[in-house]
Amino acid sequence: MRQGESLWKISKAEQTRAKGAGCPAFRGGRIIRDELVSWLRANPPLPGSGDGENLRAAKLRAQIGLLELQIARERGDLCEREIVKEFAGALVSDIFEIVARHVPDPGAFNAIAHELKAKIAGRGEVGRETL
Repeated sequence: MRQGESLWKISKAEQTRAKGAGCPAFRGGRIIRDELVSWLRANPPLPGSGDGENLRAAKLRAQIGLLELQIARERGDLCEREIVKEFAGALVSDIFEIVARHVPDPGAFNAIAHELKAKIAGRGEVGRETL
């Protein structure tokens, strides 16, 4: 259980609670991180009688969120915002070249092109979630 405490910042008490409740993440002296996070998300601690328990529960929820983000990064579910901006910029440039061949007024095309490039560069969001 030291593994969970030191690497993932999940308290020994929470790990003990999960193991005692039959969490499948505990196998042969090892802890499967993804399964532990899923189990903790599905089985939050019951509200305690004092503020300390509520703070521990809030801390656990925050730790689970950070671990889920780490898992998503490792699986490739997220990509860096700069990569998305680069991809979107290249895609927009290709679209503009195609549209430029079909728009009769170059001035109108340039105005549209600049406005769209500015909007896409400001967002940096295409496809997968970004960091």
